[in-house]
Amino acid sequence: MKKLFYLFIFLFIVGYGVSFALTPEEILLLKRSGVSDEKILEMQKKEGGASPKPTAIPPINAFDWNEDGKKDIITGSDSGQVYVYLNSGANPQPVFDRPVKIPGVEVMRLSDPNIVDWNSDGKKDVIVGQSSGEVSVFVNNGSNQSPLFGGEIKLNDGALDVGQYSSASMVDWNGDGKKDLLVGNSRGNVYIFFNMGDAAFPRFSDNGIKTPISVSGYATPFVADWNGDGKFDVICGSSDGKVYIFINGGDNKNPAFGMSQTLQVNNKELRLPSHTAAIPLDWDDDGKIDLLVSNKEVVEDIGGRKNVTSFGIFLLMNTGTKEKPEFKELKPVKGKFRDDTVL
Repeated sequence: MKKLFYLFIFLFIVGYGVSFALTPEEILLLKRSGVSDEKILEMQKKEGGASPKPTAIPPINAFDWNEDGKKDIITGSDSGQVYVYLNSGANPQPVFDRPVKIPGVEVMRLSDPNIVDWNSDGKKDVIVGQSSGEVSVFVNNGSNQSPLFGGEIKLNDGALDVGQYSSASMVDWNGDGKKDLLVGNSRGNVYIFFNMGDAAFPRFSDNGIKTPISVSGYATPFVADWNGDGKFDVICGSSDGKVYIFINGGDNKNPAFGMSQTLQVNNKELRLPSHTAAIPLDWDDDGKIDLLVSNKEVVEDIGGRKNVTSFGIFLLMNTGTKEKPEFKELKPVKGKFRDDTVL
């Protein structure tokens, strides 16, 4: 009877253009009733009120691990461990030391970490994607200066699963003031899991909704305001060596993503030899979006000879404006990065 009821609601909405927010339980029933993800996203809208600012980038400084005013890098690894590379240089010219394993933060294989404020307590927590397709969270029971992690919590006891190789970010997708979960997978698809808990105690349904965001494979979605219009956009790495930008043509309550554009460096499409990830941040604190881009296989031309290295991280500084980012140079980041690093 519930299936028939929700099918009736769906037909009513489509037929009469009614718009209201669906709960995660209602979304699950609609999915089980055969309603497509595209239609559910269309239905998942709200009326009235100004759109709040996106919450994907937390109020904490996710890139300053030890609170010394310099930006650090947190990476995963093929082995499942998570490492921090502390910046011993300066922000304009960073130099990263040998990796330090973050105690208590580890998954089975292919860890893909992201720093967030999971429970809205103002402290750095870590969400980690992994080869199994599951997503885990590690809650910080210490402080931002001295993080202390209690252990792995698999979301929904491992039932939250996107198939194979998960890469997770957080964003308030529907403007309800709660952080939702955006997860890419090895097929290049990106799913949204709506938060059915609250800001302090996030809780998600097992079944995500497939978004219009997709790349050729191994999607690594991050959220930022790419063009300075106050709406969250999605920057996504891919297995084809490119970086894709999906501009939000809707708003922060009803996001809409159509065709993507590829990242340009010196007016040419960036295409690295293999898997990419692109992390948006403001490296030099000038109010403009910069990028850290990683590649699992890097080919360097040294004196006419090709030198192949297994991993590289590049810094792309925005030489354009906040509204129209431009990048002139792919600058290698100096660091003793592990060969099995996952950014």
